[in-house]
Amino acid sequence: MWDTARAFRDVEAGGLQSAANDNAPHDIPSLLDFIVERYHRPHLRDLPCAIDLARRVEQSYAGRPGCPTGLADQLIAVARDLEAHQRREELIVFPLLRIGTPRCLDLAMRRMMDDHVGMDIRLMALQRLTSTYRPSFEAPFCWQALSFMCRKLEAEMREHARLEHEVLYSLLRA
Repeated sequence: MWDTARAFRDVEAGGLQSAANDNAPHDIPSLLDFIVERYHRPHLRDLPCAIDLARRVEQSYAGRPGCPTGLADQLIAVARDLEAHQRREELIVFPLLRIGTPRCLDLAMRRMMDDHVGMDIRLMALQRLTSTYRPSFEAPFCWQALSFMCRKLEAEMREHARLEHEVLYSLLRA
């Protein structure tokens, strides 16, 4: 369950810093485990909370200036796309990497990179719907929490994609 108070404490303590990926493992099996535990599981756990909160904010504050109308639908699309992407990674790509067959993954890796481009487009829509995650000062706490959740989700998803592109894929090219 999303802990809004903890989330705001995290921001006060240092912002939206993701896990220190400088400390991410640099061997393929450990890196795959790190990606699943640090990104895949938390994303799929946190998205339903964000969707529920978006629905409540949209219903409660419809018609107010800046209300993120359509955000719940966009988060549902993000969740759907992310779940499909992560399923492909966990069921196809990661097992092949674990047994040491990266050469046969060219097509799958291109698909993963295409997924990252598609997710980038979804994240830009989140930014637009939330006014770049900056609700008005008068926005109720739940609305501010929703903006924070979306901003945190975007930061982590971008870091996840960066880790795969710059670390995992570079290990495969080595």
